[in-house]
Amino acid sequence: MSAELVRSIATSGSFDQDNMRTAIESVFTLNADSVESVYGSKLRLRSGQRLLVTQLSGTGNKPDLQLTQYALSLLKLENKCQADSELLERIRRGIENADQMRNHYDTLDDAVISLLAKIYTENVSNLSPRIVVHGAREYLEQSAHANRIRACLLAGIRSAVLWRQCGGTRWKIISGRQKYVEQARKDIGLAPQ
Repeated sequence: MSAELVRSIATSGSFDQDNMRTAIESVFTLNADSVESVYGSKLRLRSGQRLLVTQLSGTGNKPDLQLTQYALSLLKLENKCQADSELLERIRRGIENADQMRNHYDTLDDAVISLLAKIYTENVSNLSPRIVVHGAREYLEQSAHANRIRACLLAGIRSAVLWRQCGGTRWKIISGRQKYVEQARKDIGLAPQ
C-alpha cells in the first residue's frame, strides 16, 4: 500500500485518504501483538490486498514494475536499518516525538507528515539502495507532496519490519507468491483461481 501511495502522489499529486491514514498510523504502532493491531483491521488492508493480487498473480493486469522496485528497495532498507541499533533508536525517538504531535494535530496534518518525512530524510534516505521516486516534476517539487512521499516510504519500512517479524523474506515473496495471492483473494472476497 505504501508503494502505491508513493506512486500515486508522485505521478498525480493525489492519494487515497483512507489508505494514507492506514499507512501513516502503522508507523506509530511500535509494539504490536498482531498484524491486525498494526493496521487497525483487515478491512483497512483491502486495497493493498487487491494490489498484491495484481502484482503477484501473473493474470489479468500486468504488475507495475515501479511498485515492485519500491517494495524490494524498502525490504532492503529495512534490513539495513535492523543492522544498526543506533539508527533504529534515532528512528524510534523521532517516531515517539511525532506521536506526541498527534495529541494536537490529526495524523495526516502537514506538521505530523513533515516530521515523519524528516525522520526518513535524516535516517534512511542516505542508505543504499537509495529509492529514486519517479513521477511528475510538478508534484515531486512541491514540499507537501515530497513530505508525503517520504512519510509513506517510512510507513513502507514499517511494513517491511512487520513482514520480517512474521518470518517473511524477499525470497519468500517469490516462492510463496501463489499462497499469498490465494489468501489475499480470500480476504477480499474474490473467488480462488
